[in-house]
Amino acid sequence: MKHLALCLLLASPATALASCPTAADLDGGGIRLSVSGGDTELFRRVSEDIVASIFETRDGLQSLTLLGRGMYVLRIAEMDAGDVVPDSDTTYDFDMPAGSLPMPGPQEDWTVDVGVDDHGFSSHELQSYRFGPMTEVGLGGCTYDMIPVIQSYDPDPYEVTDFVNWLPELGISYLVRSSHAHGDQRYSYTAIEAMP
Repeated sequence: MKHLALCLLLASPATALASCPTAADLDGGGIRLSVSGGDTELFRRVSEDIVASIFETRDGLQSLTLLGRGMYVLRIAEMDAGDVVPDSDTTYDFDMPAGSLPMPGPQEDWTVDVGVDDHGFSSHELQSYRFGPMTEVGLGGCTYDMIPVIQSYDPDPYEVTDFVNWLPELGISYLVRSSHAHGDQRYSYTAIEAMP
């Protein structure tokens, strides 16, 4: 009996590692991250260079974000019962195909002029990305390489600075903090799983 218990104990870390999602899971049911408080974010690949994120609050409110290279926001829209709400879109035009957007790398910077269409109102903004050093992040029992990213926007009357974690092994990113003129929002991601 002791031998069986020891075998199970020794097998547990390997089992946990084997169940950690990989980039291939983006092509199936997706990769779901859990946020403390009950919110979730589900990532799925929709094309070679674009990942869709569906963020769902514990109250069932949903939003869709399309991410070029899994990093750069191309579109944000509200959702209702799994469908995009008409006229809720904000789109971001980087003036290049998603596959030409730079792959995030440690200790790099990128600034780009982006066309913004916010519910039919067009404008331009400079988006600045500062990629920090490669580090690691734990999500549940899984550990991934991670590049912290600081994003800022100009002009921006709300003075928003977004703090994002980029996971190169998975090709996805998620918002961990948004600082703005009226306060600070933080998101604590606690678990990760591959969806069937």
